[in-house]
Amino acid sequence: MEIKNIKQKSLVIVGIIWFLVGAGLSAAGINWMLQLGFGPKMIIFLTSSVLIGVLKGKFVLQKVALKYYKRSDIIQFNDNDIFLGWVKILGVKGFILIGLMMAMGSFLRHSNIDRPILGIVYLAVGIALLYASKIFFNTDKVK
Repeated sequence: MEIKNIKQKSLVIVGIIWFLVGAGLSAAGINWMLQLGFGPKMIIFLTSSVLIGVLKGKFVLQKVALKYYKRSDIIQFNDNDIFLGWVKILGVKGFILIGLMMAMGSFLRHSNIDRPILGIVYLAVGIALLYASKIFFNTDKVK
């Protein structure tokens, strides 16, 4: 398989991971907010989450995604990277960050924070990941 195709597939895999994690966090956040019942409080929680998520996606995670995308330009891909090229793109720092985020999520879930409040955080982070994941699907730029 051509190295360009391996790079494209690796970027798409990273995008799928970001998208699926974002969708899962969003679903959990919405599920927890549903405990409020439909009303003004839920509208405020949802609106806050969407606003925070889009802003975080646009101004924070999109920049992180672009760094990973640009990192793929300097990585030497080979034929063996067909399944693990995405690991090279994320790198050690990426996996440390993922581990820290998972630990923070576990800590928050096991804390005494009310689930609807936690839902704001989960939905906002989920939306941010969904927003920024689009970077990895833009394989037109792949050289």
